[in-house]
Amino acid sequence: QAPLMVRERVGSRIVPAIVGCAMVAVMKRPAAAGARKVNNLASCKVAQRATKGSVTNLGDRKSQAKSTLHAVASTTSCKSLHDGVRLASNAVMPVVGFGTYKLKKGEAKAPVLTALKQGYRLIDTAQVYENEADVGAAIRESGIAREDLFIETKHWRSSHGYERTMKAFKASARRLGVDYVDLYIIHWPGAKTGWPLPRGQVSPPDWTPAMRNEGTWRAMEDLYMAGKIRAIGVSNYSIRHLKELMKSCRIRPMVLQAEYHPRLVQKELLDFCRQEGIAFQAYASLGSGDVKDPKLKEDFFEMPPVKAAAKAHGVTPAQVLLRWAIEKGCHVVPKSSHEKRVSENAGVFSFRLKPSEVAAIDALHADKRFAWKGKDPDTVE
Repeated sequence: QAPLMVRERVGSRIVPAIVGCAMVAVMKRPAAAGARKVNNLASCKVAQRATKGSVTNLGDRKSQAKSTLHAVASTTSCKSLHDGVRLASNAVMPVVGFGTYKLKKGEAKAPVLTALKQGYRLIDTAQVYENEADVGAAIRESGIAREDLFIETKHWRSSHGYERTMKAFKASARRLGVDYVDLYIIHWPGAKTGWPLPRGQVSPPDWTPAMRNEGTWRAMEDLYMAGKIRAIGVSNYSIRHLKELMKSCRIRPMVLQAEYHPRLVQKELLDFCRQEGIAFQAYASLGSGDVKDPKLKEDFFEMPPVKAAAKAHGVTPAQVLLRWAIEKGCHVVPKSSHEKRVSENAGVFSFRLKPSEVAAIDALHADKRFAWKGKDPDTVE
């Protein structure tokens, strides 16, 4: 159903709004405390200060009024799988979600359905995971109302460019079987390289670094303003990438998904996101279980500070690692195909780590990456 375009008065100005979908007014910080004014869409100074006030719109407010997702003040205030932090778009993103990386095509439905039955409401997938259809099937079988779910998927790097992004999004939404996606993310700042491409070739073949901002992000902004996406974000972006995007965009990123764990405590990146009102969603929180290179593998569960905290609180090392990330201000999306572990990963709301325990885990930082074969995304032009 096409959204209904209306015009809404904000102060002395008349601005466009969409009733019944997630178009969000673009705003900047007002002079008067507590007030919010609509700004020209050509400006990138959109209100993304999620911790200091959120961008609102009529349609999304109506949707949230029906939803069982509950907005809390911060990640540490989260008490259930239904609790989340309100993004600048007004969408509530659960603090703890279920990841589907490495859940194979044709095999992902059962684990996702298990997670949904256990109370998870955020499901993270991606074009490149090739399991979006399984995720969609699990959602339909669960019987959970669409407005009670937060579905996020990611645009793959071979799809950079305006038209390719539009096509990729439509294909993802079709595979998921949904009319809209709660969060759409650029998976990687650069183009596809390496296998199965011949050495020296990239996909898309017309790739330039400017394409991610002038083409890909423009398409995401347009999809967002059309109500097809309730929030837009990026993954594996460095501070440099974020600053470049924010110089040219109409709508700033609302979420950054990045590698974050005790061996990679990305303090500067997390602080930057907090300052700019960008929610930080951590991946690889539980370590290097999927890494094949023995030089990169490391068992986080056996790290002394993690084991000590687990023993002190009567919880598992996995729960300690997730709780640590939450207390650092991160959202988390752990993955498991085992029902018991899926349940355990959700059990992070009954305890808090002591400041000394958080500090001891912080001290494990070694600037060590496990994802993307250890490649630092900041090296991507």
